[in-house]
Amino acid sequence: MDIVISIASKIAESLVTPIGREFGYLIYYDTNMKDLKDELKQLFEMKDGVQELVNAAKRNGEVINSNVQIWLTSVNKLIQKVLHFEEEVNMKRRFLYRWNISRKATKITQDVRHLQKERTFNNNVAHPAPPPMIWSTFKEGFKDFKSRMTCVNSVIEVLKNEEVRMIGICGMGGVGKTTMVKEIIKRLAGLKVFDNVVIAVVSQSPSIRKIQSEIAEQLGFTYDKEDTESGRARRLYGRLMEISRILIVLDDVWTELDFEAIGLPSGLTHKGCKVLLTSRNLEVCNAMGSQEIFTIPVLTPEESWELFREIIGQPLDYPDLAKRVTNECAGLPIAILTVAKAQENKRKYEWDDALKQLQSSAPGSISSMNDRVYSSIQWSYDRLESDEAKSCLLLCCLFPEDYDIPIEYLVRYGWGRGYFSNTDSVEEARNRVHSLVDKLQRRFLLLDSKLKDHTKMHDIVRDVAIQIASRDPHRFLIRCDAEKKGWPKIYDHYTTISLIPINIDEIPVGLDCPKLELLHLEGERYSENSMDIMCKGMKKLKVLALVDVRGISALPSSLGLLKSLRTLSLNGCLLTDISDVIGSLENLEILSFRECVNMLELPREIGLLKHLRLLDITDCNRLQKIPHGLLSSLSSLEELYMENSFHIWEQSAAKSEDKRMASLVEVMSLSNHLKVLVIVIPDFNFFPKDFYLTIQTTIRFHISNRTFQPWIIAHIPSTRTGCYAFENKLDIVRSDATEFMEIQTVQLLFKKCEDLILQGIKNLKYVLNELDQEGLQHLKVLRISGCPEIEYLVNGASWTQQTAFPLIQSIELKWMPELRAICHDQLPQSSFINLRSLELLYCPVLKYVFSLSVASNLVQLQSLLVVRCPQMKEIVSKEWREHETASDIIAFPKLTNLTLNYLSDEFVGFYEANKLYSNHEVTTPEDQNVVGTSYDEHQSSRSFERAVFPSKCILWLQNLEEVKLKYSNVDVVFNLKGHMVRDGQAVPAFSHLQNLFIRPSRCQHLWKNIPRGFQGFQNLRYLKIEDGRDLQYVFPHSIARLLVNLEELNIAQCWEMETIVRSADENEKEDQTSVTLFPKLNSFDLDALPSLESLCPDASTSLCSTAKVMSVKSCDKLKTLASVIPQIKKLEKDSTAHHEDEDEGISSGSCGCTPYSCGPMTKPTSRRNIVQILPRPVNQE
Repeated sequence: MDIVISIASKIAESLVTPIGREFGYLIYYDTNMKDLKDELKQLFEMKDGVQELVNAAKRNGEVINSNVQIWLTSVNKLIQKVLHFEEEVNMKRRFLYRWNISRKATKITQDVRHLQKERTFNNNVAHPAPPPMIWSTFKEGFKDFKSRMTCVNSVIEVLKNEEVRMIGICGMGGVGKTTMVKEIIKRLAGLKVFDNVVIAVVSQSPSIRKIQSEIAEQLGFTYDKEDTESGRARRLYGRLMEISRILIVLDDVWTELDFEAIGLPSGLTHKGCKVLLTSRNLEVCNAMGSQEIFTIPVLTPEESWELFREIIGQPLDYPDLAKRVTNECAGLPIAILTVAKAQENKRKYEWDDALKQLQSSAPGSISSMNDRVYSSIQWSYDRLESDEAKSCLLLCCLFPEDYDIPIEYLVRYGWGRGYFSNTDSVEEARNRVHSLVDKLQRRFLLLDSKLKDHTKMHDIVRDVAIQIASRDPHRFLIRCDAEKKGWPKIYDHYTTISLIPINIDEIPVGLDCPKLELLHLEGERYSENSMDIMCKGMKKLKVLALVDVRGISALPSSLGLLKSLRTLSLNGCLLTDISDVIGSLENLEILSFRECVNMLELPREIGLLKHLRLLDITDCNRLQKIPHGLLSSLSSLEELYMENSFHIWEQSAAKSEDKRMASLVEVMSLSNHLKVLVIVIPDFNFFPKDFYLTIQTTIRFHISNRTFQPWIIAHIPSTRTGCYAFENKLDIVRSDATEFMEIQTVQLLFKKCEDLILQGIKNLKYVLNELDQEGLQHLKVLRISGCPEIEYLVNGASWTQQTAFPLIQSIELKWMPELRAICHDQLPQSSFINLRSLELLYCPVLKYVFSLSVASNLVQLQSLLVVRCPQMKEIVSKEWREHETASDIIAFPKLTNLTLNYLSDEFVGFYEANKLYSNHEVTTPEDQNVVGTSYDEHQSSRSFERAVFPSKCILWLQNLEEVKLKYSNVDVVFNLKGHMVRDGQAVPAFSHLQNLFIRPSRCQHLWKNIPRGFQGFQNLRYLKIEDGRDLQYVFPHSIARLLVNLEELNIAQCWEMETIVRSADENEKEDQTSVTLFPKLNSFDLDALPSLESLCPDASTSLCSTAKVMSVKSCDKLKTLASVIPQIKKLEKDSTAHHEDEDEGISSGSCGCTPYSCGPMTKPTSRRNIVQILPRPVNQE
């Protein structure tokens, strides 16, 4: 009995807990719902913080860590779960549902807490992106003249010689050394001679730290600011020693370099490290130990004339005269470029004058520069039409060689000097400077920069410009090695001085520079005492720029003596005390504190500057106070920049006047004269509803409520010089549309907006209908993410207004749980007509991208990306327009880039409405119009086949250059059945396609149903195929024959693949007895193809006759290669080695330095050298 009682009690105990828990769901319903709400709020705040860090990292070009991406994805999935739960709660409000709702709330709360605990990565959300291949950033511009190609080919051949460690390329300034080196690097990339190539510009005044940083950046690592030169050298040396084969290019070397101080290994310590240097001095090449030296000759007269005519780009009315002008350029490319550009559209007397001036120009005293080079650049400078253009060019001399020059500096310095006549505002001056820079770039006196709103200057042009600037009437002193030479001994005649870096602790007592109008100093050490002396001796100074001068924490009282000062730039200075001296600069018009990160308060005295036109406090992220009334007192202010800065705007008056903050009412009071406004506000409701900003036709704005917490700001990289030529931008996050659309100022901003970001907006269903009934006529860029209720960008059913989005160029839609289509119903003609780029990511209910009505307008579309849209069925949908023929109204003539990734199992292809086949179209094996298709394939074609590119769409996409397809479960990629034929020949298909990346998943055919006489794909250069689970072959023979320009082929993880090229059937065979496929292939990589038995079964076919690099791994059944690769004996020897710590199936031979290997996937130790799968030739000849 006791045993029974004991058992019964145990059972009762085991039942009490779950029963109690189930009753608890009812009893604690309200508590559980509140817990969920509180935990979600905490999670959302956590997510927003992480997302801000992620966005900042992306803007900085960094790669998001995988654990962060996984966490954000999990949070977003949970958000979707919560949204569905919220709908369920709203639908099931009756008491009988409370148990189930409470139970689900408890489980979701557990999931939320679990995600909170999983956020273990602190603020480290990203890592630096791997540096791009250096050659990929080079622009086209090398001319393959005979005089150049001989040298290029010789250098490449010498670099292949294992005994040569250092090579020199020399020639006079402007002969094209740097351009040639870039071409050599590009060609080496194709040959894969080196694992890495890095380049550093040395220049006339070499900086070891700069050289170290340039090389380190290209190798993917950075230094700490505190690192010493020797410590940096050790790190760089260690990193270089890890790379088996590396080429270090040192460009523009003037004197012998100390490799040990920089951290470069010698040839004796690292035999795989080679150095290629360029110099104007042959003796420098010898002194550096160059084993081979190549001298670049000038262009021949014929080459010079060809280049000159190409630059002019028009028929020449006076060819004989033009030839004589060309001859005066002495065969130097830089001279030809500048002179030719200056002579465009000139009349005869101007050609005569040009010839005379070039013949009589006297060179300056620049060593190692050809007289003709100097005279040609001097002449091009003299031919500039305006003094403004000349002054703009000379201002570019203030910065070091190879420097990315911020155009905004030219604007502010030029304004301070009074260079721009007939300009009434700083904005007009900015437009003028950008126009001047464009003109100078067209004349080749300035160069493009990789950075937006920056420019660069060729070192030869800079040398000449400095010589011009040093003479009367300019009198510039420019020293970019001021650290060594110090303050000049004679200085009283200079009008402009630039010293970089300025590490001068003491300036001469009694300094007097009576003519000095512009002073630019840049560097870390600079004492306040020196600043005081300087101000007392430069009373006519108009422009003072101190950049990254860290030694000054306060401005001296003597600054008030500079009554003529118009521009004061203190960017990057660690100022803490600005004091009242700033108020005495009565003529100051431009004041910049950009990135003064120690500044906590803007001094009230700034309000005394009645002539101030521009105030820049961008990136002053610790700025906490702007006194009330300061901004409204700036009666002449035209431009206000406050990005990533003060945002604690006053909404209601504080108790005492001294505690009051600046308000948006003050900002809006400036709108009658304000031209540019950049501010951050906590909420758009801070705009008063009864007082609005006057949006003039000329005003530009960037307004955001994206505020940052201090812990986030610390991890956001500075934008440094920034972009000041931006377009009108609104950035609205985590807001309620019904609230901010009641504010008249916001309504006006939408009408003028050109760049719009919406993130996490509630109560917004139809973007255009609800934000602007006029159709957002000025909008060019639209980015929307995480808006849970948006269904359409525009609902045409209720749209009776004018054209929608007439200027839109770029649309990005992400994380849109209810987005059903871009637009619904019919839209006016010309809607979306300028759209160039469309990106759709994570739109779970989106079934198609374009309706037929929208697609017919997309004549400018260049790029389309669709990722993870799980219900996507087709790209173009016929929708309600069943009576129309798509091919009659659709064309994407400019679409060059297409990416389709992770779409649904229901995805049927680009366009479904026209079924690929009907029963009467089915062909038999005897049909002579279709080749490369077996009887079984024809049988399968009786049912509808899903193809990414059905034949009906091919003519829409004739200009595609790059296609990326990942995990889109279709049957065929290119189905050519019914492709158009004219005069017995098919219209060429995809003739511009160069890059094709396919991860086809369950796709069975890449190409299918090829018509006889088909032409296309002739410019395909790069093909990569991964994870083709059901592919048995890659190319039908008829397609392989067309790929005459294929350079790189990579195939991996195709488990069923038996051959690369399928045998030609009777319809594909031609008269010739042998065929060579892929005649330009350089690189051939096969990996994890366990069923592969041959590359091509045809005995009459050979492959890859020019392949330089070949890698074969984990291809167990592959028996022979030599029968189809006739030059196999000429390829480099295999040196594949297996490392015990490698993962299974991964070979060290995949990088090109160990080109051949073959072995099973599951047993790394059984890898076979490639010679084991080659037949032993009877005769090697």
